[in-house]
Amino acid sequence: MGIIGSVLGGLGGKVVDAWSARGERKHTEKVRTLEIEELRHKTKMEMAMKSQEMDNSWELEQIKNSGWKDEFVLLLLSIPMVLSFIPYTVQYVEDGFVALGKTPDWYQWLILSVFAAIYGIRVWRRK
Repeated sequence: MGIIGSVLGGLGGKVVDAWSARGERKHTEKVRTLEIEELRHKTKMEMAMKSQEMDNSWELEQIKNSGWKDEFVLLLLSIPMVLSFIPYTVQYVEDGFVALGKTPDWYQWLILSVFAAIYGIRVWRRK
């Protein structure tokens, strides 16, 4: 029984060593996976921060470069509203919108695009 016990003891030790090595490999793989996930998360967060910084920078540049065009467009948009409250100019406002309605579609879309580019892009960039 001494030889069988010795063989089983030696074999059992090797099985235990192999099982331990397998466990260590699995643990190492799990740690690596967690490290990779943490790195991905950190990278995403950094990209989001940089994106926000770029958006803020873009907004500041737009404010600096807006100059007179925003005020001019606002003034143009306000004229019909103001004239609508002056009784003898109401007909001019109505006639103007009728005439504008008769312009080609491409021209109406062009006007809409210009106003959207000046005012609408700020809302779009924030989303």
